[in-house]
Amino acid sequence: MKAFRITAVVALILSTCAAVNAQVNLKALKEKAQNAAKKGLENVTGGNTGTGSSATTSTSPLSGALKNAASALPAPKGKTFYVSASTGSARADGLSASSAMKDLQKAIDTAEDNDIIYVAEGNYLGNLDRGYIECGKFGSSSTSLGKFISIYGGYSPDFSERNIIKYVTKIQPVDQKFIVPLFNINARRPNGYTGPMGNVVVDGLVFDFGENNLYCKANVNDPITGTPNEGVLTGRFIEPDGAPNVPKVGYSNGDEYGLHLDVEGNVRISNCIFVNCRDYGICALMGKGHMEISNNIFISCRYAACQVRGNTKDADIPLVSLDFHHNTVLFTWTRTKVFEDMGQGFRFMNGIRTINVHNNIFGCNSNCAVERVFYESNAALEKEKVSNLYDNYFFANRRDLELAAPGVATISVPAARIEEAEQIGPKFEGNMEMPENEAFINAIDKAYLEGFMSLTIISSQSYNANSAANQVNRLFGLNQQGSEIVRPSMYCNKYPWEKAKDLFGKVANYGAQMPE
Repeated sequence: MKAFRITAVVALILSTCAAVNAQVNLKALKEKAQNAAKKGLENVTGGNTGTGSSATTSTSPLSGALKNAASALPAPKGKTFYVSASTGSARADGLSASSAMKDLQKAIDTAEDNDIIYVAEGNYLGNLDRGYIECGKFGSSSTSLGKFISIYGGYSPDFSERNIIKYVTKIQPVDQKFIVPLFNINARRPNGYTGPMGNVVVDGLVFDFGENNLYCKANVNDPITGTPNEGVLTGRFIEPDGAPNVPKVGYSNGDEYGLHLDVEGNVRISNCIFVNCRDYGICALMGKGHMEISNNIFISCRYAACQVRGNTKDADIPLVSLDFHHNTVLFTWTRTKVFEDMGQGFRFMNGIRTINVHNNIFGCNSNCAVERVFYESNAALEKEKVSNLYDNYFFANRRDLELAAPGVATISVPAARIEEAEQIGPKFEGNMEMPENEAFINAIDKAYLEGFMSLTIISSQSYNANSAANQVNRLFGLNQQGSEIVRPSMYCNKYPWEKAKDLFGKVANYGAQMPE
């Protein structure tokens, strides 16, 4: 038998009939990005929600949860702690702006239920810069109940002003080797507790794994590196079992979350940025109560941008609800560079009675924007589950909605046909391809967007019947062996976290609005 070699070039976004709308939209986006660059157009706050091409400034109606005054501090229910990396002290009590703590982890360790922590600009990496923050221990074997606390970032060093765009509070590890979330929060009541639920708030933080992930060093002349064009910060992300023979940048390559929660009660995650998270932006277990995830930016996360699963007994599922709204979700990447699975923007998971997903922007997600996943094992609970998906913008996703269940082929649904999906409802109106909006397109990193729009995968297979391994295998009646190489032109490359901030407030009433 002669050796043979097969090579296939596959354009990821253009590979399925379900992506026809995405194909058209990608071409339009590319033309608009190029034309805008030539004209020197400036970004404009607000956006056009009609069919025209001009952007307009507007104020969108947001819930009270998003109306955070620039200078006023939220009214605390317990004690108030202040944390400032630049002006705080390691030995301070943190009970006033003039005696701020230096370490966010110390403030969390000191705080009790119902306390509030205000955090000034800076990079917070835990005790002695270990690289992560925790409120309760991470892990399925943990028995820690954690604390119900509220954390607000984005303050000036003297706490006289709050502006999360200007005063960036981030968790951005460098040269850290750990396999835990950037931030883990446990907040549960003891079994049998029947009293009032607590509050958990994470507001105004930036979660960035980009300085710590392992990437191929950018090199547009070497296809192994997965560098699509000049201007993209790095080559492709290197999976935990990958070892390409090229120069590398970064430090750690294990799987881990940006923000992990095991909580119950009243939970809100708002005004945050999740960028370059190598194993979910948010991965949460939700007990009895309500979770709101609103006004966040998720960009270049792997596995899924946001996944929340119910963590209760069947009898308690009716007491669990989730709202995911006014978020911008871009460039979610699959589990591996082969693009086989994962890569969802948002996932409807089990164990939650009512989930409302609305007024979001889902764009350039490499598998699907939204997945309505699995079925409850209890048929009665599945029948009563409410998965609302309405008033969302979609563009350039491989699939807009994917319906998935064990043992059943997945179904791809474009935005215009979501009303036909019986698993979605009763609220399903207003989902559509995103209208033209130059301000929004210009806010996306141009090199990254163009690299994604031209994404290709080169797959090659080879077999040598006379190789030493195959000769031995034949003697013992074993299977013959071949090799396969998959080279994407881009895969989970690092996105510039500073530019993620530019995406706030670009489309009126859709996606992340400008925090006030």
